[in-house]
Amino acid sequence: MPQEFAHRRAMEDVLITSWSRLDDDHFSLTAQWPHDHTYFTPSHGRHHPLLAGETIRQAGLLLSHAELGVPLGHHFILADLVYTTDPERLTVGTGPTELTIDVRCSNTRMRAGAMTSGHFDMTIHMDGQIIATGNSSVTVTAPAVYRRIRGERLSARHADRPLPAPVEPRLTSSAHPDEVLLAPTDQPGRWLLRLATGHASVVNPANDHIPGMALLDAAQQAARVITSPNSFIPYAFGTEFRRYAEHDIPCVIEARLVPSAIPHTTTVQVTGLQNAEPVFVSTLTALDARE
Repeated sequence: MPQEFAHRRAMEDVLITSWSRLDDDHFSLTAQWPHDHTYFTPSHGRHHPLLAGETIRQAGLLLSHAELGVPLGHHFILADLVYTTDPERLTVGTGPTELTIDVRCSNTRMRAGAMTSGHFDMTIHMDGQIIATGNSSVTVTAPAVYRRIRGERLSARHADRPLPAPVEPRLTSSAHPDEVLLAPTDQPGRWLLRLATGHASVVNPANDHIPGMALLDAAQQAARVITSPNSFIPYAFGTEFRRYAEHDIPCVIEARLVPSAIPHTTTVQVTGLQNAEPVFVSTLTALDARE
């Protein structure tokens, strides 16, 4: 899979390895989850909690470009990204984990042979067993339309300015301070987003806004901090994106515990705000530690 189809700059960040069309709206893909990736680092012997979300994102982009007529250079607006994993089946081995992905497209709108919006439902298998399910909805805009939408923001870029001090890396399960996306504030459950240099796999300098995967990572880090010292490894992750996250406006990350619908689980809701308006809202659920 060409890295431009995944909107990634390095081949090592591309997870999808092949694809085929089964019928008009049904596709089969293969993928690999790395066991030694410098960014998607395993946690507690299990694959990184964002890998399922990144796989769904890349699969949708690939099919949009390769099968649904979307030209490279068009812009994707992600409305939501929702997935649930089987934590007992996410154990990391000594090599890459081989996967197959069943994808069904729905609510697909086409114009001049190219998709303008659609919904993707995915089931991820390993060794014939379901290890994750998820879905996402996207809207696609041509460059001219995107320029009108973004206006002066189109030229905005991530600036390499001094970063505020991070929270302790152990609280976010980060291997290095450069991987921490949260800076402490004087209010509990609130942090400032810090885009650290250690996130080259999800932060593209050419982006005119903060990418969604960086926001998801900030959400799972915030959930880990607010539940510390307990271990919080989300198996269910749902995010709604409300608006673009801008580079030049402070982004406040708020996390709070919310009632969990499933016994023996903990649920955290994380909201990103700019100018007091929600940019994204994530709900993360993890299994409680066994006695």
